[in-house]
Amino acid sequence: MGTTNQRPPDGAIQQTIALAVAIVILALLAIRLADVILMAFGAVLVAVLLNALAEPLHTQLRLRRPLALTLAVVVTIACVAAAIWIFGRQAEAQFLALNAVLPRAWGELHARLSTAPFGGAALAKLEDWRGFGWLVSLGPKLAADAAGGLAGTIIVLFAGLYLAYHPGSYVGGALMLFPRPRRERARQVLGQIHRALRQWLMGQLCSMALVGVTTGIGLAVVGVPSAAALGLIAGIGQFVPVIGPMVAPLPGLLVALESGPQTLLWAGLVYLVSAQLEANLITPLVLRQLAQLPMAVTLFAVLAMGVLLGPLGVLFATPLAVVVYVFVRMVYVEGVLGEDLGPPA
Repeated sequence: MGTTNQRPPDGAIQQTIALAVAIVILALLAIRLADVILMAFGAVLVAVLLNALAEPLHTQLRLRRPLALTLAVVVTIACVAAAIWIFGRQAEAQFLALNAVLPRAWGELHARLSTAPFGGAALAKLEDWRGFGWLVSLGPKLAADAAGGLAGTIIVLFAGLYLAYHPGSYVGGALMLFPRPRRERARQVLGQIHRALRQWLMGQLCSMALVGVTTGIGLAVVGVPSAAALGLIAGIGQFVPVIGPMVAPLPGLLVALESGPQTLLWAGLVYLVSAQLEANLITPLVLRQLAQLPMAVTLFAVLAMGVLLGPLGVLFATPLAVVVYVFVRMVYVEGVLGEDLGPPA
């Protein structure tokens, strides 16, 4: 008996073509709207953080969830306002002093390079930047970027509030996109992503606080000017993975250089000790156990997000990597391959 090749029905071919076209269109839209998608992800992080702060009030004090969330928002705003009121003038004075010290430190670096054996090439590059004229030319662009960043931050905060108060509506709407037999599994995946992001955020806040406080106190002890402002910069730098911790010490080292080589050495030791405390205390005990992301994965996630999505991609690289990790683990490894990996940490 001969075999005959059965031609797929025309309807199946049309459906396949339509699906391929839809995927291409969605990919193009995602690239075009990358900033909007990342802002929406930022709003999700805000909602996750607010719910994490409200959960103890809801479970321990038996408050209704909307009341617990409102109390968490009020307490957070009050703490931020109190910190600005108490430390605002001091921080402003220290940042103004830092603004005055940095050009002098830059000149000191220029003078030291002029006497160094291999400083000629570096000095040639510095001469191209003499007077910081390139900063003047970038002024309008930086001002526009700052205004856009402030507007985007406000939008993200308010969107995060909406998500925090009405999570069921948005989660239910997202689940409606899945076939009915798959909705329960999709709900489990979304729940695990929420837990992973919540735990990562809390660990990240602990890391930022530890680095900021230890750096500020250490720099003040060794006599570096504007220690509080430099500690704040170091703490904020922890939120930007890989790149932030490497860039944040540069202003402090530049300021310490003006006070002499000994102060520079002590400042470098302060940054080293602070980084070691964070790497050996917070990362192993909190972040690594919660997110389970090896450093190499985080590094390549930062590089990939930076190339694909720009600065916002770098900022959100680690939480996006956490989401991808949970999704691949639960959907592909467990769902498609059938591996039983057990409950995640």
